[in-house]
Amino acid sequence: MINTTEHKILARKYRPQSFSELVGQESILNTISNSIESNRISQAYLFTGIRGVGKTTIARVLARTLNYTLDNIEYSPSINLENIGLNCEAIMESRHPDVFEMDAASNTGIDNVREIINFAQTRPTMAKYKIFIIDEVHMLSRQAFNGLLKILEEPPEHVIFIFATTEIEKIPVTILSRCQKFNLQRIDSEIMIKYVFDIAQKEKVEINEKSVQIICTASEGSMRDALSILDQAISLCDGNISEDKLADMLNLNDMNFIIELFEKLILSEIDQIKKKIDQIYENGFEPISLIRDLSRVTHLASLIKIKIQIKNNYLSSDQIEKINSIIKNIDISSLIHMWQMLLRGYNEVMESFDNNVALEMLLIKLCYSSQLPPIDSLISKFEDSMDGEKNKAPAKEIKIDIKIPESYDEAKSMIIDNDIRLAGDLEKFELIEYKIGHIDLTSNDMINNATIKQIESSLKNLTNMEWTINYLGEKIQTVKQITIDNIKQHYPDAQIVNEDEI
Repeated sequence: MINTTEHKILARKYRPQSFSELVGQESILNTISNSIESNRISQAYLFTGIRGVGKTTIARVLARTLNYTLDNIEYSPSINLENIGLNCEAIMESRHPDVFEMDAASNTGIDNVREIINFAQTRPTMAKYKIFIIDEVHMLSRQAFNGLLKILEEPPEHVIFIFATTEIEKIPVTILSRCQKFNLQRIDSEIMIKYVFDIAQKEKVEINEKSVQIICTASEGSMRDALSILDQAISLCDGNISEDKLADMLNLNDMNFIIELFEKLILSEIDQIKKKIDQIYENGFEPISLIRDLSRVTHLASLIKIKIQIKNNYLSSDQIEKINSIIKNIDISSLIHMWQMLLRGYNEVMESFDNNVALEMLLIKLCYSSQLPPIDSLISKFEDSMDGEKNKAPAKEIKIDIKIPESYDEAKSMIIDNDIRLAGDLEKFELIEYKIGHIDLTSNDMINNATIKQIESSLKNLTNMEWTINYLGEKIQTVKQITIDNIKQHYPDAQIVNEDEI
């Protein structure tokens, strides 16, 4: 026998039907509840937030609430909808004639808005209000927004607009000013874990707490994503969800390996890095995914170091304890520097001709940069030495042998030997002209002015003389020909002898 029972995806099967079933958006629900109970109903609502946090669901529940009636005579809007009203089922199934839903992503033009305007002029046929739910409203064209603005300024009493968007910054201010705005937050991890676990039990699925945590972490605060992942995991694991199968399905890295890699990098165990690189190739780790997880561990380690309470939902207590032991003797500045290098390395790997090669070079840089002493330690030692000098008797002048670089390559070597963190920045430059005390450079990359100042400062400290770095950048590319005006601008005292020959 073939089972012909229609399967409903979990996100649709467990979609909230009333405000009491909604989770994770209590402050917004309280505001809407108070406005309904005091009969202060707006004629335009706007819900914004990331995907899967309940924007469209709240819009439908609000439409059901505003048109709630049991006898089609007395309408009594309330968030407590214990009984199914005359309009409820049709509204929640998106088939009510007085509740019009439109996806602005596929209906962007002025003609679609004209249809709404014409439809809004007539009275409701079955309910108290005609309600227009427009999803992804930011996708409307400028002409469509202009057309919508007029009816928003003077809407008929029987019309209510409910907008939903993930990109509120794309909506004109003239539209925003006429709406009650509600920003839906990401669902709290603890709330999501409990909700997903309850649904798994209702579906008679065997799942442990760690697997639920993996699902909720991967969903990044989106309840719909969490239920979609659970749905997929049920199919994959045949009702018995394990951590290993879930990690394979989501292409998750082994966090124990990530923590071990973090330890080798932060402790500068260079001889172990080669083994870790080999394991990365053998296990087929995705470079971007590895950098992401390594950044998360670095972030978590930084919070632990400065004793900020964390809401961890993807590492076990043993893994947290392992990180704590790794950073016991590590300065916070080293963790911050590692975070900055990972952030920059992410973009470098994304733009590289070979992601694996770029990842390997990033790990090597991270390992060697960890050998540098913490800035706080250097400052402390400097202050101690200064205090000691004040208490000493005047000593004979010590002559220091200062080396002046004769070429640009020699200057680069001196700078890198002094601060390896500048190695990546120096590779971006191309030399135009080198003179002792003055260097002209260009580059095809975007160069931060702070980088130029840092190189100048480093050379000054190393050579005990002033240096000027002249970065020409795009100016060289834009100068296409030499003109008399160019010459006069740079040499105002020059005289033109024979202008025809120029």
